[in-house]
Amino acid sequence: MLKWTKRASVPPDENESTGSRVSTPEVEELPPKIRKTPAEVSKIFKSRLTRRKVLDPSDAMDTSLRRCLSTVDITLLAIGHMVGSGVYVLTGTVAKNMAGPSIVVSFVISGFASLLASLSYAEMGVRYPKCGSAYSYTYLALGEIWAFLVGWSMALENAIGAAATARACSAYIDSLTGGIIRNSTDELVGPVDIVMFSDHLDFFAVCVLFLFVIYLSFGIKLTSYLTNIVSLVNVIVIIIIICTGAYYSEAKNWSYEEGGFFPYGWSGTLAASATCFYAFVGLSAIATAGEETKDPQRTIPKATIIVISVATLGYVGASSVLTLMVNFKDIADESGFPEAFAAHGVEWAKFVIVIGAVCGMAGTIIGSLFSLTRIIYVMADDGLLFTFCSKVNVTTKTPLRAMYVFAIISMLLAFTMDIHSLVEILSIGTLFAYMIVSASVIILRYRPKLPTPRLDIHELTSISETCAVKAPVIDYGGQFKNRFKKLKTYISLPPGRLTTYCVVSYVISCFFVCAFLKTCYWYITECCWWAITILVILLLWIIASFGIILLLQQSSQILRYKVPLVPFIPAVSILMNLILVVNLQTGSWLRMLFWLSLGLCIYLSYGVEHSKLDIIETSEPPKPRPWSVSDSAFSFDARRKAGAAMRTKPPVSTTLSREFLFANVDPLP
Repeated sequence: MLKWTKRASVPPDENESTGSRVSTPEVEELPPKIRKTPAEVSKIFKSRLTRRKVLDPSDAMDTSLRRCLSTVDITLLAIGHMVGSGVYVLTGTVAKNMAGPSIVVSFVISGFASLLASLSYAEMGVRYPKCGSAYSYTYLALGEIWAFLVGWSMALENAIGAAATARACSAYIDSLTGGIIRNSTDELVGPVDIVMFSDHLDFFAVCVLFLFVIYLSFGIKLTSYLTNIVSLVNVIVIIIIICTGAYYSEAKNWSYEEGGFFPYGWSGTLAASATCFYAFVGLSAIATAGEETKDPQRTIPKATIIVISVATLGYVGASSVLTLMVNFKDIADESGFPEAFAAHGVEWAKFVIVIGAVCGMAGTIIGSLFSLTRIIYVMADDGLLFTFCSKVNVTTKTPLRAMYVFAIISMLLAFTMDIHSLVEILSIGTLFAYMIVSASVIILRYRPKLPTPRLDIHELTSISETCAVKAPVIDYGGQFKNRFKKLKTYISLPPGRLTTYCVVSYVISCFFVCAFLKTCYWYITECCWWAITILVILLLWIIASFGIILLLQQSSQILRYKVPLVPFIPAVSILMNLILVVNLQTGSWLRMLFWLSLGLCIYLSYGVEHSKLDIIETSEPPKPRPWSVSDSAFSFDARRKAGAAMRTKPPVSTTLSREFLFANVDPLP
């Protein structure tokens, strides 16, 4: 703490008249307050909302958590998180109420959108192998307020995902008992007649979540053993479902007499795609586990592609046989597959499916609670949420407090909400996060490195780059290409900032185009002049925003993995995510707005003042040491011991997170 000293004195004329000498004790006082104009206050507040985190390469692999997950572990964790909820929770309710047999097309669209987003996730995971997933990526690329909104929405998605899956797991187990569990609860409590609540309370779903919370309390390594087992059983059962269901499939269930393949039209198919997108939320579990992975730079890209491929094939196959075995109108909401096989007299398949469903949903619950805990942990560790959520248990290396607090929220949702209401709001946060990650890839690709031989604190440097001290190399990232340099006369923004503006403009214009096509499609098909004019203006806006990006040069930064064809692939990913976003149900938007409003209240009243980027506002940032690829060869424990003995840091770092060095003034856009 800085100490300001001031000498006690009396007015000069009194000193001169008396000739006396006044003692001058040193007293500790606060610096005098400087009054700021409203414009200056507004500017400071705005800068605090948009301040960005910068990575210290020397601490990139350091963590308070335990790096113990292999490629197989992280792949099976994501498969268990992804495939269980999609097959056993979403397929039945979405096929019956939203898409019909065209749910097959819905899963293909969602899978393709997820594949494009997964490429961006893989690059960001290589740049930043920490937990936090899209939250941390957004903090690096766009700023604090956007990072908080992304992290807060992802926390809701995972809490709801665990609740919906626990509720479905309860329904599947209840189907084996002939409905004894539900009937006993209804007799004990009675029916519930409250708006937006389920008509029955599910005590068993709460018990399921409670058991998994206890199990996860023993640490990630023990958790990974259970996840590997249930994921393998789940994959085997899905293969049995597809093969057996194909035998009992009847093409007439897709015929026009039975409602056709598109009974709800293309609008229903797209709306179902937006809802089914949650089935691929396990993709974020890979990035969330980056801080507990042994070799994240190699593991994350490989696991991402494998998981997306397996999940898409599983969803398409399972949804195909379900809608071919029974008419979509006769599908049971909460236990579609067991009832479908029971309708064909295949009782043995019913028991196998329930076993697979329980295993699949166990993997989903574990993945949801795992991702939820890590996101809350890193947000609290950055000071944006309450500090007690950042405490890590010494024995298990797990943030238990964060898990317990938000697991209680998930239990309350599972206790009171029905599956259909929960499913409605599952996807919006995931789509929002995927869109932000794709936008972040474009922004970072066109953000220049500083021309210096050392690693500067303001430089977002890849930890996979060999950082030997060399002669200064100028990076022209974010500047106009040689043939377009004359445009600098008209656009004189710092390198990289123009790209940020163009990406924001592209996202906004794409959103307006998608919303306009959805609401005014009939006027466009009827060639109304005003509708055509608005559509042309919006399309020109998109072309101009994207075209300017093509005129700029990318950074020369070397990474072990990069998204190919940047900015085209991330731009297509943004567009597809926005198409799905505008097709979400109105109730999803209202519930999400309520959750974001609650989060903003927490952020503005607590996070802004307690953010660790605000702690050293007046402190000089320490200089990091160079980081080389050879450092990754050390184990986690060896690096910690070596770091404790070899690395010295200024005293100010003791008040900061071990993951980052911060600077309040960022010269880059």
